[in-house]
Amino acid sequence: QRLLRAADLDGPDTLPCVFLPDGTVLVAGGWFYNRSQELKSERAEKAYFAAERSVVSGNLPLAESDLKKMIARYDGTAAATEGKLALAQVLYEQNKFQAGIDALKGESKSGDFTSSIHALMAGGYEQLKKFKEAGSEYEEAAKTARFDPDRQRYQSLAANAYLAGGDSAKAKEIWTTLGADSKGTVAGEARVRLGEMTATPEPRS
Repeated sequence: QRLLRAADLDGPDTLPCVFLPDGTVLVAGGWFYNRSQELKSERAEKAYFAAERSVVSGNLPLAESDLKKMIARYDGTAAATEGKLALAQVLYEQNKFQAGIDALKGESKSGDFTSSIHALMAGGYEQLKKFKEAGSEYEEAAKTARFDPDRQRYQSLAANAYLAGGDSAKAKEIWTTLGADSKGTVAGEARVRLGEMTATPEPRS
């Protein structure tokens, strides 16, 4: 057996092939699969940008419809994940907060989009007054954030959500950690928040 390359075929692409003893030539199926995935991703990108035009136009029902069609056809691609993020925002703008959250469920491990997905879900939960869930999603966004400023901002938002939901102990725990980081981008805000929480009201005269 030997590996046949594009140079052997005098063609434009690299086609891994194997010669069998009986002279049969097998073209590696992996190449075709990879190429198929590349083409699918390219088509998905084009479909996403086409759907985005509906978003930009301000026609939210049409944008919702176009994005849903695009996601259904190209689910599993990076463009489809971007489409789900856009769809959630379109649904939020129509006050369909639970529907927006549902559109993002199942996408919690989407590479570079993971942090944004958790943060957007958190925003939806806040609108539904589900502050415990919002805080949890903001914390997940912080865990998956690539950069410290983003991580700290999400942690701060988590503390705000927990406090809004009545969990002052959890909020204090987060702000204490953020306030202890002298170089942190939200350290000043964290200290102010802690001061507000621990301040003792002056007695009335």
